[in-house]
Amino acid sequence: MLMTQHAEQRCQERHISPKQLEWLLCYGQESHNRGVCLCFFDRDGFSQLLKDVDPKSLELALRSRNIYAVLTESKVITVGYRDERLKPQKTHKRIRRGTPSNPAARRIHRRTR
Repeated sequence: MLMTQHAEQRCQERHISPKQLEWLLCYGQESHNRGVCLCFFDRDGFSQLLKDVDPKSLELALRSRNIYAVLTESKVITVGYRDERLKPQKTHKRIRRGTPSNPAARRIHRRTR
């Protein structure tokens, strides 16, 4: 797969080898969002990688657990290490500030104004 200059620079800065990137593209899970593809290791893909890798490369494979790559149809845009921000975000309930949520407390709150 082709890599942009930005992706090559990030690989070098973050010490991600071409072998690790190859494993990621073979065993990783893909998630599509906003026109790009995010590739990362899920539990099943990573355990399959550990089973298939030769013992000489096991240490390198273990360091590959948190790697991700952002892809388009033909190029790798960037690579990095995963953290909490890649997890799906939960929607937050909208909270009205300044008013209590308890109905009995609302009546008290209205009387005191």
